[in-house]
Amino acid sequence: MLVCSGMLKKSLYGVGVILALLALTTSGSIIPDNHDKRTQERELSDADHSLNGHNAEYDHEAFLGREKAREFDHFSPEQSIQGLKVIVDKIDSNNDKKVTESELVAWIKYIQRRYITQNAKVQWNNYELKPDDSMSWEHYFNNTYAGISDEELNGMQSGGAFSHKEMKDRDYRRFKLADVDYDGLLVFEEYVNFLHPEDALHMREVVVQEALEDLDKNHNGVVSMDEYLSDMWPQLGKEEEPDWMAEEREHFSKWRDLNKDGVLDAVEIQHWVMPDDYDHAIAEAKHLIYEADSDKDGSLTKEEIVDNHDLFVGSQATDFGEAFKYDHDEF
Repeated sequence: MLVCSGMLKKSLYGVGVILALLALTTSGSIIPDNHDKRTQERELSDADHSLNGHNAEYDHEAFLGREKAREFDHFSPEQSIQGLKVIVDKIDSNNDKKVTESELVAWIKYIQRRYITQNAKVQWNNYELKPDDSMSWEHYFNNTYAGISDEELNGMQSGGAFSHKEMKDRDYRRFKLADVDYDGLLVFEEYVNFLHPEDALHMREVVVQEALEDLDKNHNGVVSMDEYLSDMWPQLGKEEEPDWMAEEREHFSKWRDLNKDGVLDAVEIQHWVMPDDYDHAIAEAKHLIYEADSDKDGSLTKEEIVDNHDLFVGSQATDFGEAFKYDHDEF
């Protein structure tokens, strides 16, 4: 299999949002884009965003899942509302006609886990591995980088900030950390953590390190305000800044730079992207209840959720059937 430089490129999330998708090689094989993997670390920035005010897209993705929130115009608004009612019945696990905060948190975590597990299964299958198989580094490397030498990889630019050699080294570091039993192999659950390190506490180290590397353009081990801002607005210094940049400057100075030395170090980045005291599912559930709980009893009825249809699923039509294709027990 040949690795094409155009195939190993950025995917899902920036530190504004961190990501990972699939890239297709010329042979038709699938290469996981673990590489410019702001992948999940950046998804955590969505959680960070929720500290400073939610946006509709984040709410819909947290409630429905990324894929379902992207499927527009499949149902009429009336059909969409009927689908929402079906979801409410699924969330109400004790059938008491109330959706509590704990039930909503459980649903949001289920949606997140389902997404990352199904994403990992697709890639696992594309490596021609069975559920009970294990993946060696050699198998991953040969199928992702075609066994190309470091010297050759070093000369192949990814189209991003890193060479393929650097991306391979990042993958290897991730692989070693995900291999919790140190046997040199990843079983499927370990591979899920390799692919989605933001969802595993023991992978925190690599999440923070990759976020720092993504932002630290001059490689001095810390992130300046300009590096932080240019990640979100590449035109920094070249074009007039949008209004929201002033808010981001304030966030950097007031909330990110904890020791007020003008830069972000690894400890401050960890506090930002993987804070010990923050759970995005709990924060999102509290937000949704706060917005939709018209009688302020701390829980939601189906009527309150439907009355706030746009908050939960948007006005766009969405195919809800996929949300129930997999049982909770699968995860």
